[in-house]
Amino acid sequence: MRKTSWMLSLVGIAALGACTVTTHTSGEAQAGGQTPPPATAEPAPAPTPAPTTEPAPAPKKSNATVKGDSVSIPGNIVFDTKKATLKEGAGSEVVLDQLKLFLDENPQVTKLRIEGHTDNVGQPGDNEKLSGERALTIKKWLVDKGVAKERLIAVGFGEKKPVADNSKEEGRAQNRRTEFKIAELKGKAYLGMDPTAGAKVFDM
Repeated sequence: MRKTSWMLSLVGIAALGACTVTTHTSGEAQAGGQTPPPATAEPAPAPTPAPTTEPAPAPKKSNATVKGDSVSIPGNIVFDTKKATLKEGAGSEVVLDQLKLFLDENPQVTKLRIEGHTDNVGQPGDNEKLSGERALTIKKWLVDKGVAKERLIAVGFGEKKPVADNSKEEGRAQNRRTEFKIAELKGKAYLGMDPTAGAKVFDM
């Protein structure tokens, strides 16, 4: 009996020696039993440079000047001969842009009168009509640019208010003009004057 027990013990030891236990670490390669080198991390991308912000351009300011009720703007508004259309390439829109800036900067001007004037060539009735239609052209231009139509009055004086001698071409050229007058300030007639006195009103 003792001999048998000793033989069984030898068999058990031999069996244990034949067993191989293998362990694996997560991520290790099993081929060849070698552990691969750790993966090298890719370099972080260079930070995107912050966009350079240029300072906003200074807002435009009107170069209009006010004397009494008159608003004066450098330059001329030129119309086609005997028509109420703006002459292309004559720089009229530069003047009108300044007029719009003036209105934007001065909301207290609740009504601006746009006056059309002509020389004395032709019939007085025709001249009054032409001058009023030209004033209305300017009103429409301003309204299209965002000015409230209620702030604008278009009137025609025709040849009634010359500022120069109509017997000379130079004088007639000065009489063919458009003027701008403050007619209402903060909802009240400016200087107590009737905004439409002595003129025919033309409306859209």
